[in-house]
Amino acid sequence: MFDRSLAPEPNSKITFKLPEIKKFELSNRLQVSFIGKNTLPIVQLGLIISAGSKYDPSDKKGLANLTSMLLDEGAGELSALELDNEFEMLGTIFSVSADQDSIFVSLLTLKENLERSLELFAKVITSPRFAEEDFQREQKKTLSKIIQLKDEPSYIASVAFDNLVCKNTPYAYPTIGYERSVASITNEDVRNFYKNYFTIDNSALMVAGDILMPEMKRLLEKYLSGWNNHKEASYGIFPLRNDSRKFYFIHKEDAAQSEIRGGHTSKGRNAEDYFETLIMNSVFGGQFTSRINLNLREKRGFTYGAHSAYIYNKEFGYFEIETSVHSKNTGESVAELLKEIEGIREEIKPEEIDFAKSALIKRYPALFETYAQMVKNMTLLNLYKLPGDYFDKYISKIENATYESVLAAARNNINPDKMIYLIVGDRREVLPQLKEVINEPVIEVDIYGNVIP
Repeated sequence: MFDRSLAPEPNSKITFKLPEIKKFELSNRLQVSFIGKNTLPIVQLGLIISAGSKYDPSDKKGLANLTSMLLDEGAGELSALELDNEFEMLGTIFSVSADQDSIFVSLLTLKENLERSLELFAKVITSPRFAEEDFQREQKKTLSKIIQLKDEPSYIASVAFDNLVCKNTPYAYPTIGYERSVASITNEDVRNFYKNYFTIDNSALMVAGDILMPEMKRLLEKYLSGWNNHKEASYGIFPLRNDSRKFYFIHKEDAAQSEIRGGHTSKGRNAEDYFETLIMNSVFGGQFTSRINLNLREKRGFTYGAHSAYIYNKEFGYFEIETSVHSKNTGESVAELLKEIEGIREEIKPEEIDFAKSALIKRYPALFETYAQMVKNMTLLNLYKLPGDYFDKYISKIENATYESVLAAARNNINPDKMIYLIVGDRREVLPQLKEVINEPVIEVDIYGNVIP
């Protein structure tokens, strides 16, 4: 008989061997990171290009996103439909996405179809068609999507919160853009954005798969060596805003739930106490058994989930708390979050730290299970300029974090006096609750985070 009151003990310490990351350079100076893996006969490629929405002109927000949407709408002699059919017949998965820092082009193919897939991949990168009819279609799709998103409270909260926290930086705006700015974009704008930012100096290629490195290099030389546009993207220095604590509110008529966000700017991804902060946030809001989730979900039943994270872009980071609660519980939820923020800075129990460490270490091997995950991890090294031994030292960095260093991370990286809070909900029900729990003004803003006069 099993004694189910006792948790089973692990048989032994987890051992995990990291895949070796090799690097080489093509004749056109394109930098390539490579991992050989032969468990499946497939190859995954990922091209990261520093061409994200932070490079959008002030009156053309959404340009990088629209460029990414048009990139695979026909290339070389192939129309959009012909290109899509080619990939489908090969069983190849091809995608393009954009965020604030980068445009990412991904390709997953069977090893036997790699050469033709790579040939198509190269066509998309080096000779996209940018046909006017494709531009008109994708622009209309984007405008329709923006209209739909404007009715989603969670999207409204996230966009407005980013604007409030990242004010006066290129990260204050949604990658998809705004209705007015997207409507003003022309196909010529897209062509010029591609010309200026899709360059060798602005890009890096990641490869993981069932192929030897010399063969991979040969194929890349064959199809990508003709790409010779050399120009590095740059933009001006921007000051980070450092507000005092403020509460903002967006009215959403008849909203049954309230979206709550809270946070402030933080150190960047290369901070010395990154691992201590990771452990601390796991305790606070980074896992299902975190303090805020156990409080708001398990204990009080206010929400399906409460979460916190340190979100990093290439230049800096910011701390964010995110949850959605029933309208009638908004005020009490905000009050509990205020208590939890103070509480994490006062004390963290050793058993909480031990549990967070265990969870982070045990899930670590799962970050390298798939070819796509390997490419993603190589991309992180490139984007944040992390040291080459970052993954090798990951587990030891977690293990060596002390109680004192984790508590110091809480006190140094969660600042109650700088927190910005945003609530999206029905004014009639929510504002009276907020006045009961906070003795501060509540500033009303529009759906983009702009203060309403």
